[in-house]
Amino acid sequence: MDRRTLASPHHDFRPLESRRGLTDLASLARALLLASLCLAAMSHSSVRGNDPLQGRPAEEPPAVRLLAQQSAPRLRTRLKLTGERSPLAPRNWPRIRGGSGAGLGGELPLAGDLETSGWAWAIDLPGSGHGSPVVHEGRIYVTSANPETAARILSCHALSDGRLLWQVDREATQDHHHVQNSLASSSPLVDAAAVYWSWASGERLWVEALDHNGQRLWQISPGPYVAEHGYAASPAVWNEVLIVPMDQDGPSSVVGLDIHTGRQLWRIPRQTARTSYATPLVLEHDTPTVILSSMAHGLTAIDPRDGSILWERSCFPRRTVSSPITVGDLLVATCGEGGGNNLLVAVRPADLADGEPAVAYELERGVAPYVPTPLATSERLYLWGDRGVVTCVNPVSGETHWRGRVGGNYSSSPIALGDTVVNVSAEGEVVVIADSDAFEVLGRRQLGEPSRATPAVADGRVLFRSEQRLFAADLSNR
Repeated sequence: MDRRTLASPHHDFRPLESRRGLTDLASLARALLLASLCLAAMSHSSVRGNDPLQGRPAEEPPAVRLLAQQSAPRLRTRLKLTGERSPLAPRNWPRIRGGSGAGLGGELPLAGDLETSGWAWAIDLPGSGHGSPVVHEGRIYVTSANPETAARILSCHALSDGRLLWQVDREATQDHHHVQNSLASSSPLVDAAAVYWSWASGERLWVEALDHNGQRLWQISPGPYVAEHGYAASPAVWNEVLIVPMDQDGPSSVVGLDIHTGRQLWRIPRQTARTSYATPLVLEHDTPTVILSSMAHGLTAIDPRDGSILWERSCFPRRTVSSPITVGDLLVATCGEGGGNNLLVAVRPADLADGEPAVAYELERGVAPYVPTPLATSERLYLWGDRGVVTCVNPVSGETHWRGRVGGNYSSSPIALGDTVVNVSAEGEVVVIADSDAFEVLGRRQLGEPSRATPAVADGRVLFRSEQRLFAADLSNR
């Protein structure tokens, strides 16, 4: 067992449930007492050894602006509960960054040595693009576009060997997009009923649902779409409502569609600022909640049942590209621009002052990412910077634990695998670092061509998508 496994209290506690030598109540009581004492000792040690200057510094971290205070112990307990990972790899990966949008890939790391292990399989895709793969019941769905005809493509592949099961091509126009964008940057969404995908063509947005055999169930255009840098937003789903964000350069809105028919259930008009590329975050509360992120509105909470607005917090002076995430009691999201003038905001939805959530802290330029979405594990918040600097912060206070330079440029968002964090650079390099109190690069591997897609994890495999290829790597079976 390595040092990172020993540092995990909940990992160390589980074997107590399976011990076979506790045959009477006295033995059980002694074991529980011993486990409690060990946990207390480890907790004391971890606090005492928490040096915010650990790791190789990339540059002097900026000060954290604390705007609201709350008892840290209560929130820290909730963070541990929120950040716990599933026992093994998830069976399905229904949307970009997984089922909850949290990027948690389970307890198993990549198998073998990253630099020398072969791929389980690698295939050519029918087109090029940046859309992230999704997985349902052994089938992979991925978007791409024909670089010559501009046709948008949704293809389905077997998780077992990557073979093409089917593909659909939709005629579309050769629209202008940013050099870091593509004609197929939006990620599909899949559930038990269908696979849903969206694309923009000729200043109009299209949304389509297909069954798992590639047969069209419905197709609609929810309205015009105009964006200087092209289309890249992805839909989300709550129960039987498909949420399609349309924060753009033209008249903006977000629409809720019936997943069975495509019929519009509701539409929320939105103010127009710079186009947002954030994927909505779906939260299961007593009142179901969807979090939207945009420059024009900041963070907005809506009820997906009818589109009613629950609250709103204006907090972003620049464009939003990354997606909001939950970190215990907090919502965390970022905004930014190409020059690196980025901002991370953590708000506390439970603390609604004057109808809007209180801001817990902000992290400014040099720490906050612009395009990559932050990643929260059970103890840490990772901010993987666009220019290859990773910052690990305390998720409750925003204070910096360490900073380290991995190199490269990044549009992909990191995911957690076991006691590691994995991301892919725009140059096509897979980088694995330790989920640890100290910065440590564990491995690197080249894909051989550029990549801006976030990895997917399902049924014992990790999927990496480059511009024109799809790779599968096995997870460890330990």
